[in-house]
Amino acid sequence: MEAELHCRRCRRNYPAETGYFCPQHPGEELMPVPDVTEPVAASEAEPETVAGAAPAPECWSCGARATDSRNDRCTVCHQSLVPPALVISFPSGSVVLPARPSSTELGRAGEHGHMFARYPNVSRRHATVSVDEEETAWITPFPEAPNGTFVNGTEIHDRTRVRPGDQIRFATDQEPHVGPVSESIRQPGRDRQFPPSRPA
Repeated sequence: MEAELHCRRCRRNYPAETGYFCPQHPGEELMPVPDVTEPVAASEAEPETVAGAAPAPECWSCGARATDSRNDRCTVCHQSLVPPALVISFPSGSVVLPARPSSTELGRAGEHGHMFARYPNVSRRHATVSVDEEETAWITPFPEAPNGTFVNGTEIHDRTRVRPGDQIRFATDQEPHVGPVSESIRQPGRDRQFPPSRPA
């Protein structure tokens, strides 16, 4: 029988040719499959949590567990281990608001312009996304952006709350000029998840 490797995190076995890391948990090293007939040595057992010690944080971006609880950056994807207030991923990049309160403009101009440069129907200043002190995320379209801002397929005209799971689209969804559509919005710093909102 061909050798298998084991992920301690998801407790699954994978073929040896899978590689060094679990495909479901980047950064989690695969180990030889434990022999259930032999007792596990104390040195190989899951590390015990020392009373009062914080567990090693898990990366919000890739899911890898920090190898040292004192790390402030993920050793796999190099993102900060402090979860950001808001993440909106578009086909050509992600908008990350690291803290609250904070806001940023989206469009073909400014800090995130490179993400929207190939979309002629996205305005230079299309919308603003923000997170307030209470961790509530908002999107506000600029009135002068003629091609529209949409949340979950519904055009919005005023400041609108967005939640984890919502999708943002700028401009039309008709060929040949389909505007950029985000993946589901994420708020990694929040513990609870909400169902997608319906703009008023």
